[in-house]
Amino acid sequence: MVVPVIDFSKLDGTAAERAETMAQIDNGCEEWGFFQLVNHGVPKELLDRVKKVCSESYRLREAAFMESSR
Repeated sequence: MVVPVIDFSKLDGTAAERAETMAQIDNGCEEWGFFQLVNHGVPKELLDRVKKVCSESYRLREAAFMESSR
């Protein structure tokens, strides 16, 4: 099983490339429920920061849950 990988930059391409990309997005949503976007223009530094903040948030929530009474 391989997660669909979609080249987002193709939306700026020819009409055929846009149509194919939109079909891939549709398929990713309909058949998989998710997909990976590449060439989306979001800086890696921002993605790394978001991942770090999310991980820390979940870690803190889990720690608070474990410390709560039943």
